[in-house]
Amino acid sequence: MSIEWFAALLAVLALAAWYVMRGRPSDEEDEDDSASHPYHGVAINPGEGACRTAQTLKGLRFLSDEAPLLPLASCDASRCRCTFTHFKDRRRGDRRNPYRPETLQHISKGLEDRRTRRGRRTTDGMHLADI
Repeated sequence: MSIEWFAALLAVLALAAWYVMRGRPSDEEDEDDSASHPYHGVAINPGEGACRTAQTLKGLRFLSDEAPLLPLASCDASRCRCTFTHFKDRRRGDRRNPYRPETLQHISKGLEDRRTRRGRRTTDGMHLADI
């Protein structure tokens, strides 16, 4: 087998590995109105004239069972116009993806990666230990 065939095979394998281990869909694709998922999450969208607390919590995801009720207890607006955005999963992206730069930061600091298996959720990506 020539070096060119070996390089082509290696490129195909790398592309296949990337396809399998690629990240989760973007936030726009992740939105879902269904609250039946066990990790269903919500984020507060401050409305027009929103209070300071709502502005502070903007974009922060909560599990739907643990989210604060609207209007917020500290809301000082005459009429609360805040809403929730719903997500299938409270988390953003695949935190277990071994190719994310954040995953490799601890290795560069000399720390050990102690994760040896996939996450408990079916949406967790493939981990290197599964290969």
